[in-house]
Amino acid sequence: MAHDDGFQIRPYQTTDHERIVELNRYGLRAAGVPDTADVYAGDLDDIAASYLNGRGTMLIGTLGARVVAMGGLREVDQDICEILRMRVDSEAQGRGYGRAILQALEQHARRNGFTTATLLTGPEQHPAIDLYLSAGYTWTADENHGPVRGVRLAKSLTQPDRPGDGHGARVAP
Repeated sequence: MAHDDGFQIRPYQTTDHERIVELNRYGLRAAGVPDTADVYAGDLDDIAASYLNGRGTMLIGTLGARVVAMGGLREVDQDICEILRMRVDSEAQGRGYGRAILQALEQHARRNGFTTATLLTGPEQHPAIDLYLSAGYTWTADENHGPVRGVRLAKSLTQPDRPGDGHGARVAP
């Protein structure tokens, strides 16, 4: 799906902080996860320390000046990265922006030498699970994090994505 509507992906900037915290809170509420049960609590307090060190990143999707999507990647070990904080504003869903962010994160991971990507989502997050499964992820485990149930998915990054999977989003350097 081409994004002729001006959707662009770029690295996080400190001026994005308030908006991504808001977007994350929306994502948690939509998933039925109370702020107090957030598995990754505290990571957005210091984006640089959580994502912009080593081989990690935080990508932002924009329509004009408005932040409508986000996704982070952090190093688990030499070969494995974790994709997290995938969020798309409710008014921007269904346009392929989540897929574009996911693909940009995977490209970043491959460029930085990761061979496997893993992620955690909720078992009732059917649109997210459908996205990940259609992108080549496999369901590897069910997890419990206190009151929050999770689904662990993983994907080998050693095979390139099929041609044409970029969906037309531009990624700023």
